[in-house]
Amino acid sequence: MRKILIVDDEPNIVMTLEYAFKKQNFEVYIARDGSEALQILKNNVPDVVLLDIMMPNVDGYQTLEYIK
Repeated sequence: MRKILIVDDEPNIVMTLEYAFKKQNFEVYIARDGSEALQILKNNVPDVVLLDIMMPNVDGYQTLEYIK
């Protein structure tokens, strides 16, 4: 099964994307900010990461640097 990590702090965006990807048989992981995403990435390796830039705590740019 394909895996995707959605990182966004907007609940409506997250719910819409989660629904759309689950409908396409993706295993969906959700993080509300960069620090939560990094915790998820310690134990899971998604095929795709959708990463918002403007988020509280750890923003998208900082998260991307950690992922690299």
